[in-house]
Amino acid sequence: MSTESSRIGFAYRLDAILAVLLLVLVGAGHLCHLEIDLVPTVIIGLILIVAIHMVVRIKVLRPLQRFAEIADNIADGDLTPDQVTAAQDSDLVDLNESFGKIVGTLVEHRGAIEHYMARIDAINKELEVRVASLSILYDASKVMGTTLNIDSLVRSLLQLMAERTQLKQIGFMSYNDRTDTLAIKDLIGFSPELFAKFRLTSGHKLVLSIFDEKGYHQLDDAASDLLVAEFDTDAVRQLKYLMPMRIKDHFVGIMLLGEKLDGTRFSENELQLLRALVGLASMSINNAALFDVSERTKHELDRKVFNLMTLQQSGKVLSSTLDLDKLIQISIDMFLETCWANRGVLMLRSDDHDLLEIKATKGLEVEALQALEKDPAEAWAMTTLEKDRRPILAQELASVSLTQSYSLVNRELPFAVYVPLLKEGELYGVVKIGPKINGEAFSENDLEFFATLSSQAVIAFDNARLYSLAITDSITKLYVNRYFHLRLEEEVRRSQRYNSTLSLLMCDLDHFKLINDTYGHQQGDIILREISTILKRNTRNTDIAARYGGEEFVIILPETTLADAKIVADRIRRDIDCHEFPALVIGQPPLRCTISIGVASFPLNADNKEELISKADSSMYLAKGSGRNRVMLCGVEY
Repeated sequence: MSTESSRIGFAYRLDAILAVLLLVLVGAGHLCHLEIDLVPTVIIGLILIVAIHMVVRIKVLRPLQRFAEIADNIADGDLTPDQVTAAQDSDLVDLNESFGKIVGTLVEHRGAIEHYMARIDAINKELEVRVASLSILYDASKVMGTTLNIDSLVRSLLQLMAERTQLKQIGFMSYNDRTDTLAIKDLIGFSPELFAKFRLTSGHKLVLSIFDEKGYHQLDDAASDLLVAEFDTDAVRQLKYLMPMRIKDHFVGIMLLGEKLDGTRFSENELQLLRALVGLASMSINNAALFDVSERTKHELDRKVFNLMTLQQSGKVLSSTLDLDKLIQISIDMFLETCWANRGVLMLRSDDHDLLEIKATKGLEVEALQALEKDPAEAWAMTTLEKDRRPILAQELASVSLTQSYSLVNRELPFAVYVPLLKEGELYGVVKIGPKINGEAFSENDLEFFATLSSQAVIAFDNARLYSLAITDSITKLYVNRYFHLRLEEEVRRSQRYNSTLSLLMCDLDHFKLINDTYGHQQGDIILREISTILKRNTRNTDIAARYGGEEFVIILPETTLADAKIVADRIRRDIDCHEFPALVIGQPPLRCTISIGVASFPLNADNKEELISKADSSMYLAKGSGRNRVMLCGVEY
């Protein structure tokens, strides 16, 4: 019973081994993409297993069982010698015939077995190649996820492809859709000369030839000779294969392949692997490029939002005052702060002559400003600005002025940006800005912003200038009578509110009519201008000096007592009395002039603006009636 069970078990184990072998062969063929009809293959395999099972069971196992039974009977003494001999002859003959048939069958199918073994070995080798390819593709996919910096990504992918595919040279050409050109982005093993000389357009015949069914273009010697002639460099001879990189209809670039390290040709499997790697690289590089574009767009949008906010704020600041001097200082600070610079100059065209004058500076010493007047680089920059009348970068000027003398002696431009202030197309002024404190270069976006900001500044300057013309006297540049009355009203109200003191000087030149009659009104205008200079020199910024009319002047002295006002008046009278006024006629001796001043104080001498003017005017006439060239205080007995 145990012998029978062993025999049956052996047969079924053999069946199982054959079935597993059949499954392995079918699975291997499927992995290798072999064209195998599954159902017929399985049916033929099952029939073969059943046939082998029957042959082994009938021709091998059954005679072996019979032989074993005879051996047991002999051992037990159940058979006679003649019976033993007959059984042995019969069973051994059957066994011999069975083994002979099996051996014959094996010999007949030896070729088929060797063929299948060779096939299995080839499948194993192909599986190894596929596993290695999958490993490379897996590593490439990991590289894709390490960074979105396009330069780092390209370098990592090229290194991976060169190392894992045994490439001697590999490179990447990036496509720029704005310029419709392909330029070298990175190279490994190729001559650096390709960077400068090998450039293509999307319509180049070489680019068009790579989009064929094979997915790559192989360069032969004839094609290399044409490229050498076209690009004037032997470095193009290193190019062997060009593979297109695109995502659907979007062109990413071209992968450049050179030779293998061992000098052999690429097999189809290797080219297939390279195409797969190039496909992965196309997707990852395109994603990195899109990320880079999105980051630059985000940065530009952030910068534009910042610029808009700055322009809005600057509009508020520039409209906050009509004082030209304050506006000029506000403007230079605003230009420098918005571009993170700490050195600059603001110049405006003079009212008296057609020249630009420095109105405000920051971060520059007097010696540096004086040196600018003799700097040929500065002269060249200003000449270019006068001509082009647009914001100009220093590096732009340097690049187009290689023949200028300052370039020959390695001079650098004193400023990084020159921004013109234009009014109706004419040069109204200029803002010169030093380099950024963070070391960054100025961009075209900065120039656009400066152009908008400068137009705001020009409008503010012009408004302040017009306002200044409306409230100042054209000869003396002192405030006019109307503005004087407005400001005196404000100062009186302020004095009432804060219980403070306010003084007023009423001044009149002595015998001024005689000067006009003797020397002419032009000479009188010269004296009036000189008088205004003396008045400004002897008053504070908070004081208001105005031309009251003709040769009369008034000065408002806020927060000033009557005694302190007398000190100011005496100083003015003394300076005018000692001053030599230039004569209109050349060679004529200088003229002399005196002034009479009346002083009144609020609320000491008056309760309102009109009374204060009246008391000061009365004191002034009292000074003239007392002999002129003197100061008289209201309410003081002499």
